[in-house]
Amino acid sequence: MLLSKYNGFLQRFMPLMEGDGGAGGGGTTPANPQQTAAQQTQQQAQSPAVDYDKIQKMLDGTLSAKEDTALKAYFKQQGLSQEEMDQAIAAFKAQKAQNTPDITAIQQQAAQAQQIALNAQIEKEALLMCSEIGVDIKTMPYLIKMADMKDVAEDGKINNEKLKAALEQVLKDVPQLKAQTPGEGGNGFKFGASGGSGDNKATDDQLKAAFGL
Repeated sequence: MLLSKYNGFLQRFMPLMEGDGGAGGGGTTPANPQQTAAQQTQQQAQSPAVDYDKIQKMLDGTLSAKEDTALKAYFKQQGLSQEEMDQAIAAFKAQKAQNTPDITAIQQQAAQAQQIALNAQIEKEALLMCSEIGVDIKTMPYLIKMADMKDVAEDGKINNEKLKAALEQVLKDVPQLKAQTPGEGGNGFKFGASGGSGDNKATDDQLKAAFGL
């Protein structure tokens, strides 16, 4: 009788053991390392990106709200009415904005000053090339104005080869700007008296009119 009950118990219990991992299982199936790594990677990929601009706006909004609260509390202690309080807060913020340096404007002014200094340096280097490219020194200012100088400098440093190429390009387009030797014809622009007729003399005003400068 006892043996029969024991056998009946085993018949009911063994299927449960087999369904739970069988003999020697007695526990949970070990996790697949590759599957675990894939799950971790997926979780990391699903992590929300940090929006620093949004955070900064939230902080600015919080600070502004706290500032308004503090100002209202202060002016209320001073016995100001609501209208007077609003005017005082507006005046305070205007004064604060006036005393706060405009970083963008300062940067723009610095960039403009650097560009002016760079342009002056480019003009100086170009004037030194007048004899090299065969142009009268008095003609160089007009040649410089007509030249495309946008690529002659990089990071504030002048590339003399590109500068010379820009000047020579103008001479190709307007060869009359080249200095004329005594043996050459009178087709070029001349400055000052040539010892002959006044017909070969070109004044600054004439040159400006010729090139629309």
